[in-house]
Amino acid sequence: MLAGLVGSGGGGRRAFVDATGTPVALPATLRRVVATDDGVGALLLGLGVPLTGCAATLADIEAVGAPRAPDPKAVAALRPDVIVTGAVGGVHDLANGRLVEALRRVAPVVAVDVGRPTAAVADLRAMFGAVVGGGPPAAEPVSDRRVGAP
Repeated sequence: MLAGLVGSGGGGRRAFVDATGTPVALPATLRRVVATDDGVGALLLGLGVPLTGCAATLADIEAVGAPRAPDPKAVAALRPDVIVTGAVGGVHDLANGRLVEALRRVAPVVAVDVGRPTAAVADLRAMFGAVVGGGPPAAEPVSDRRVGAP
């Protein structure tokens, strides 16, 4: 598993190490979620995550741009708690590298390894906890030999 919770960030926030090895401070509750492409959106929907928007066309989900090229203004208009993107080889798979920084100004950005769907699903279950029928979000660190999390 690439990602895992690594402890509380204070103020009701918790730190999550994503598939790029980046610690991301997440709000305690994740209610408004935006995906940056239809593959990530499908993973989220398959787990029962309440998807608010997606940078692709998914039935009954607000479109926020082209796959892997979301419009930061359209994303911001949805006021997401978290933005979930794909990663390949430990790098965000967005069409433009500057998009990650623009999206981080809107909400926390978490990457899941789209090249390893089983790991991505496990990471999403750990991140979303009870929302996806997995109990509360993990409170203990999750080992990750490749990223080096405790």
